[in-house]
Amino acid sequence: MTGSKMSQNYTDGARRAVFMAQEESRWMMHDSYIGPEHLLLGLLHAYPNTVQTALGVWPDEMRDAIVSFASPGPEDTSEELPFTRKSLEALKTAQRTARELHSDHVGTKHLLFGVLSVHSDRLDRARVAAGVDRDSAQTRVMAALTQG
Repeated sequence: MTGSKMSQNYTDGARRAVFMAQEESRWMMHDSYIGPEHLLLGLLHAYPNTVQTALGVWPDEMRDAIVSFASPGPEDTSEELPFTRKSLEALKTAQRTARELHSDHVGTKHLLFGVLSVHSDRLDRARVAAGVDRDSAQTRVMAALTQG
């Protein structure tokens, strides 16, 4: 996903979360990619209350669970990190969800719904370790999206 396409149909908040995902990847020394776990960390960093409401756990609990399953990757100094196949799937789901709900823009809740929709080994293990029920979280996010 290029920056120009994202700037056209992503809200400032969603762009901020994706930017923070890149920073989280660098912080975790996964400089070669942005995975769905990084997208969730970016959302946690940028919008902890929104994520806490959706997941039903404290942001630090989810962050700790994600970090516990992380292993450092090769260091890379490239400015723009590529998205993994799973993170692209999450972004596409966010875009599709926004369209289906008649929104011209992808917001943070669409992005969170997209992240919760993908099956990623690392993120799924972290989610289970933190006690997050995916179906319940998706239901809460969708309710928030449809209520306005």
